[in-house]
Formats: sequence, structure tokens, C-alpha cells
Amino acid sequence: MKKRILLVLILVAIFVVPMLPTTNYTYSQPQQKTVFTISGGNYKPPPVGHFNFFAPGFLGGLMDWVLETLTDYVRVNDTYLPGLATNWTLSPDYMVFKVTLRKGVKWHDGREFTAKDVIATWYSGIYLRRDRPWYYLKNITVVDDYHLIFYMKEPNDYVPFYVLWHYNIVPYSQYGQFSDKVLELIGQGYDIFKNPEKFEPIRKALMDYRPEKFIGTGPYKLKKITDTEIILEKFEDYWSGPPEIDEVRLVRITSNDIYWSMVLSGKIDWYWGTPTPETLDQLKSKPFAQIVKIRRPLGPLIYFNYKKYPLNIKEVRQAFAYAINRTELAWIQYPIGGIPEDYMVGYSTLYMRRYLNDSFINTYVTKFRYDYDPKKAEELLQGLGFKKGSDGVYVTPNGTRLEFQLVFDGWLSAPAAEALANQLRKVGIKLNLRNMGSGAYWASDGPFYQGRYDIAIGVFASPGFSFEEFFYKYRVVYPGNHFPDLWETPWTSKPVNVTELIRMLQKYPVDVTEAERNNAMALLTWITGNYVPVISLFETPIIIYVNKEKFTGWPSPEDMDYWNSLASYAAHGRALLFKRHIVKPYMFLTVQVEPAEGGTLSLAPGEYKYAKGAKIQITAQPKSGYKLDKWILDGKEVKGPTITITMDSPHTVKAVFVKEQPPYALYAGIVVLLVIIVVAVYLYMKKKGT
Repeated sequence: MKKRILLVLILVAIFVVPMLPTTNYTYSQPQQKTVFTISGGNYKPPPVGHFNFFAPGFLGGLMDWVLETLTDYVRVNDTYLPGLATNWTLSPDYMVFKVTLRKGVKWHDGREFTAKDVIATWYSGIYLRRDRPWYYLKNITVVDDYHLIFYMKEPNDYVPFYVLWHYNIVPYSQYGQFSDKVLELIGQGYDIFKNPEKFEPIRKALMDYRPEKFIGTGPYKLKKITDTEIILEKFEDYWSGPPEIDEVRLVRITSNDIYWSMVLSGKIDWYWGTPTPETLDQLKSKPFAQIVKIRRPLGPLIYFNYKKYPLNIKEVRQAFAYAINRTELAWIQYPIGGIPEDYMVGYSTLYMRRYLNDSFINTYVTKFRYDYDPKKAEELLQGLGFKKGSDGVYVTPNGTRLEFQLVFDGWLSAPAAEALANQLRKVGIKLNLRNMGSGAYWASDGPFYQGRYDIAIGVFASPGFSFEEFFYKYRVVYPGNHFPDLWETPWTSKPVNVTELIRMLQKYPVDVTEAERNNAMALLTWITGNYVPVISLFETPIIIYVNKEKFTGWPSPEDMDYWNSLASYAAHGRALLFKRHIVKPYMFLTVQVEPAEGGTLSLAPGEYKYAKGAKIQITAQPKSGYKLDKWILDGKEVKGPTITITMDSPHTVKAVFVKEQPPYALYAGIVVLLVIIVVAVYLYMKKKGT
């Protein structure tokens, strides 16, 4: 009897259970890996390329993905977002800067991030390279694992920027061996500026150091380096949560043609630079490309060596300024639209009205345009008694030919340098060109910093940056261009000391009022424009491209405040979008109905894309005579009138409707079926005699 009952129950379950009602269902399939691809340049795999942050040959493309600054800087509103540092205060006298670090941050090797790591960063490479903040920093002390104090030599708001955003933090576990030795020497009374020879063995050891691993606290950690790409994987223990994109791949680019074929096919997801007009037109035609054009107020600057006769004569430098067609050079170097500098005041005049009023500009600055005028250039040279030789090159009264060597690197392209030489040749000045690699050119003991040139190419930017460079750093800290300290101006009774003016600017707003600062800027602007110690040539047009079809969250192309903030420190600014979970990959959802006449869905059939992590709910509404039989999500059956899909990978969902039988017929059919089953079982058992 028990066997009969068991068999009946099994048969009933087989036929009846599928007819029972089901509940709603939420489905998420295993996550599909998302990849953001950018150029890694023509990097050199290890052991040539290496992981020493402070030494030449460092694999710099990894920097802002793996290493981090203490905060993220938002240029739009001039604010800092807490990151590795959560709080900071600058004392009212601008002499003490206190920083509080975030607790619980992990390095990629599992070690905890503490104040020791910040000390290792600042007292290893930054100190040993004599980087600019140490001109104003006295020392740094550790209060405890999460609190540091930066003490200044003199009031300034210059150092906090470098502490919070300029430098990436490296681990004590790797660089503490150098900072410990530096601090030991400092404790003995030595100073890197006064006693550089004492620190030289440590500096050399640092430059020779090659870490076996590259670790940081950043959102991505190094997974693999090959001859073709560098693969970074998301750091699951990142302090603000794992990033939205699983991998970042830096593709090795061995030729410009290969690179642009990848960009134009959508295989590269980000570009920052200056393409050719033809390439830009091609990029604009791509539906996946979001393009923004910005002006980078930074460009090549001509430096004169004051010790080289007759370059120490003001009228000779002015003749250079009139002889140079800046517009022609700008378009030769940047055919998409280089931006010639308006005034020869040594910095981008985009900043001019921050410091100078219209009255001063109209009275003094407008005469410093030095618009292209070859005739004026020759008049100035002839007025000095110079005469042309048989080859058309001017010769000074003492027989010195106006023939000079121009040393340059990538800030001025070779074609632009050739054009510059041709322009000057037309007015009787001969240039011999020497194109150098950037590493040797910008080395601390190289020709530029040490002033081993007649004429050289440097770089200009904002007033503060430019004045500090050519009137202080390249003149005082290094031999540089040898320009003197004292200069006469029309509204001062005695010569002005430019070094004192620049050091004074660092004390604004503590010991210097806004009016005093602006007066200092006016003096420096006039001195530069009148005496022409340098000639600023042109600024750089920059194209930024992002793949808008694969990723979402990019700022609008109209949000020029953000995009212009990438004019410099572009990698720092881009990293913010990924670290702060702003940019996310798109995931595609395909919605289908079968049969089409069976019903409608709250999301109509078609293909949709959503940001990764979005949850999409779809409800089915059968038409008269139909019912929802099931959902098929990525090949798997799901029951219920509503389905919720988590977009962690692409999905395809189909709603399957079937014709609905009248309820009475259904119930009658079930009853008949049950009767038949029971009778059949009874007869079978009776026949078997069980």
C-alpha cells in the first residue's frame, strides 16, 4: 500500500508542481571584466624601465594609477578633496603646516600607510634632488603615525600645494633606507644646499636603486608587464572602495601610425595631446569620440645667456623679438592652431589681468607686443653700429659675428627651430641648431640649468612659475642665464632687485598685501617686457578625447572649467575621475519578447546601455489571452512577473508569453489527469498483486 501511495505522489509532483505560482526573481551573473585602455608610450620593460620613482627611466605611466598624492585638487574651485590626508591647517603666520593622515589605508603589499611613508618620500628623492619646496621648508616632524608638521623657513603658501598634491607618496618599506640616512646627516648639522657633497653618496645610491616591486596605495596595482602592455588590476582594499573599472591597460606604442590606428578604431579610450589636422578630422567623425579642445598656457621660451656678448645688450635682444614671427612658428609646431603669445612679458598673458589693471596695461605693457617687424630689428642692430658681413651676417664694431648656437629639446620641434633660424637669418643673425634629448637637456648638471649655451629653449607658464624660473631658479640656484639682480624701472628711484621681489611674493598674503603683490608683478612684468631677458613664443593647443560609448560619467564637453584644469598635471586630474568612482563602464542590456503579440514590458524590446552597477527592473504585462510563462536571462529560465537585473556585465533577457487556457478547462484537465493517473496506478498494482 505504501508503494502505491509513494508512486502516486511522485506522479502528482511531476505534473502538478510546474503549474504552481512562482515569486519574483533577481539575477546577477558572474561579473565580466571591464578594461580601460590608454597609451603607455614606448616604454622600456624591466630591467631598462624600472620602479624607482625618483630615477631616470622610471615607468612613469603607472604613477597616478598606483601611487597617490595626499589629496585630489579641484582646480575649478581651488579646493582639495580629502584622500590619504583627511585634514590640514596652515597657521595664520604661514609658518606651520599641519597634516592629518587617513587611518586604515593599505599599501598593495598589505602594510599600513603611516606618517613614516610621507617622511620617506620627502627626505629621500625630494630632498636629495633639491626640489623647490625645500628652498622654503625648514624641516618636517612626526607627531604620531597619523600627524605631521611641516615647518617653514619663511612665510609662504607655496609648500602646502606641493605637500597636498604635487608629489606622489612612496613607501617607507622601499625608500626609508635613504631617508633614514638623510635624516642622520641632517641631525649631524649638514644641509643639502650648504653641504651637497655629504649627501652625494646617498643620492647616487638612490639613483641606482631598483625596487623589485612597484607598490602604492592607489586604486590599481601592478599585475603584469610585457613587451606589449602593462596590466593594472583594481585594488580590492582601496580606501574608498574598489574602482568601477577592473583593469587599466597601458599599451606600448612603438609608432605614431599604430597609435592612431588604435585611437581611431576605438581601442584606445583616452587621448591628451596635439594631433595633426587630418587625424583630428578623422577623430571628430567617430561616433564614440567625445572631444574637447583646451588652451594650455604653457609653451617654449627663448633664454639668452647674459655672459655672451652681444646678447647682454638690450637692443640686440629686442631685435630678436622683432625678427621672430611667432604666429608662423606656432602653426608650424601645432598645425591644428598654435596660439602665439601676445606680449613679451615672460608668461602667458592669459593671467595678466589677475595682477595688472587696464591702466597699467595700456600705459606700459602694450608696447611690449614686439609684433613681427624685420625692418625694426635691423634698425636696432644698425643703431648699435653693427654692419653686415659678406655672408649677410651682422658683425659688431669689435668684430664679433652675430652667430649663436641654439640648444633645444622637445619644447620646440625641429621644424619650428629650423623656421626660427630662417627668420633670424633674414635679418642677419645666424643660428646653429643643437637638438638634445630631454633627459640630458634638463639634467641638473646639463647645459640648460648650468648655462652652457648661447641661446636656449625653456618653458613659460603663469607669472609666479615663470618669474621664479628665469629670475630665480635658473639664475640663482643654478648658473642659468646669468642675468643680473638689479634692474631700473621708470617709477622707482633706485634699481629693483628681482630676486628679492620673487622671494617676497612667496610671503603673500601673510607679510605682503594684495597691492604690494600686484606692484611686484607689475615691476617684474615691465622689467621682462622692456629688457627682454626671455622671449615667450607660443602656447599649446590640446585635444582631449574620451570614449563616450564604452564609459559614462565624463564631465560634459561644455564643462570647460574641468577640462581646462587638465592643461597641466593632466594625469593627476584624470585620476580623480577614477579614484572618486565618477567614470564607470557601460554595460549593454538586450531586451526581447516572444511572441511579439504576447504582451508588453515596462522596458520596450531593444538594446540599452547602463552604467556598471545599475539595477534594472522589468515588469511583464501579458495581453488578453496570454500569460507570462518565464524569463530567459542569458540562457537561464527565471520565473515571476518582474525581474531585476544587476548590470555587472552585458545581459540578454527575453520575456516568453504563452496562450492562456480558460481556468475551468485547465482545472477539468487537471482533475481528469489525476483520475487517469490514480486508476492506472490502481490497475497496475492490482495486476501485480501488490
